[in-house]
Amino acid sequence: MGLLARCGQRRRAAVWGGRAARWFVQARAQSSAVLAWGAFVGRFAAAGAGGQPAGLEPHACAAPTPLQPHLVFGAAPEAEIRVQAVGAGVRHALIAAKVAARGGAAGPRTLLAGLGLNRCGQLGRARAGASADASVVTELDADVVQIACGREHTAMVVRRPGAGARVAVCGSSAFGQTGPAEQQPAAGALAPPSTELRDLDVLDAALGAGESPAKVQCGLDHTVVLTTAGRVFALGWGADGQLGAGSESDSARPVRVRGLPDTVPIVDISSSTDFTLALGADGRLFYWGNAEYGQCMVGRKIERVLVPMEVPFGGGRIRAIAAGGCHALVLAEDGRVHACGFGALGLGAGRMSALLPLPISGLGGIDAVWASTDRCLAVDRRRGRVYSWGLGNAEGRLGDGSVAQCVLSPRQLDIDPALARRGLVALGNDIALVAEAPAAPGGT
Repeated sequence: MGLLARCGQRRRAAVWGGRAARWFVQARAQSSAVLAWGAFVGRFAAAGAGGQPAGLEPHACAAPTPLQPHLVFGAAPEAEIRVQAVGAGVRHALIAAKVAARGGAAGPRTLLAGLGLNRCGQLGRARAGASADASVVTELDADVVQIACGREHTAMVVRRPGAGARVAVCGSSAFGQTGPAEQQPAAGALAPPSTELRDLDVLDAALGAGESPAKVQCGLDHTVVLTTAGRVFALGWGADGQLGAGSESDSARPVRVRGLPDTVPIVDISSSTDFTLALGADGRLFYWGNAEYGQCMVGRKIERVLVPMEVPFGGGRIRAIAAGGCHALVLAEDGRVHACGFGALGLGAGRMSALLPLPISGLGGIDAVWASTDRCLAVDRRRGRVYSWGLGNAEGRLGDGSVAQCVLSPRQLDIDPALARRGLVALGNDIALVAEAPAAPGGT
């Protein structure tokens, strides 16, 4: 069953200056700068952040818009807020930060702020109703290393003082994507959601001595974990082979992905919908899950790939990978981005599908890429530029300042170069975030 079966103006100039530039300087002096675009985020926008195009949904932002961190975290205006991690999925996003009261004797607290829908507790804890009028703020006993968001669940890598990293989860357990349900469902019913953030304890039994989670990714209804030993585990929805275990079954317990090399560690994973990409330390690329749009990069469409298959890539050594909905991106070491599949390829109006990876014209010097259901981002950190392209822009999801239905070639966004060079990025189905990264130890 594929993604589509289960899912149900004028261009703003790419120039950073004036009031927005002054806001960025002021934000850095007190709290981390945070930009956002897409659904819901207008409720937290800084005063005077700018107008929006006609036809935009209420409370959406069509261009990168500065947020007021104290509104997001429910903190006093003078509080110092330093972002640790950001994540975005389907109709929700999360920001983790250290929040300190200015002049207060107590040390900073770690807070998790969730924006958007929360029907299954995917923002970290239960909230009455499904309104997105306010953020959901949760205090944590751990630092947040990384956040991933799915359709109605969230997973993150956290680290507590004096302890190793762990995976914490919340939200829907309907397919086991957040582990075994805390309450057993009635016969024939879906598992109830995990409405409070909790550790994924069932992962511990699968890990070896000294092994811990290094990265987590959320598909629509499954979760993938990369460990420090270079092994990959998955749990949740499995009908399209998302778990890489050789079957179409779901699993509420982590299963080790089969068929990946035992002698070469995996160093990166990417998933956002119903398939996963994995990159080996030797540069080999692997693919599993839904492949009905040809996004598997082997020259043909495959209904589903139940165990990882190696994908030959002729564009040079691979630097980074990004798994979207019906498309996949591969970033080569020479800074060129290659796209494959259907839809948000960035290859221009004349090319909406490709069964083999094709380089995106005019896009070079890229350092990182992200993909979501129908959208992509690429960053040139040296020059401080962020590019966006994709389909479906009703809520300003592409960030180009318009509500044009499609942006079929990369378009530079209006983002401060300093933030683009070192920003944390999250690209979801409906919301995107770019936040100032924490300073390196000993840095400024």
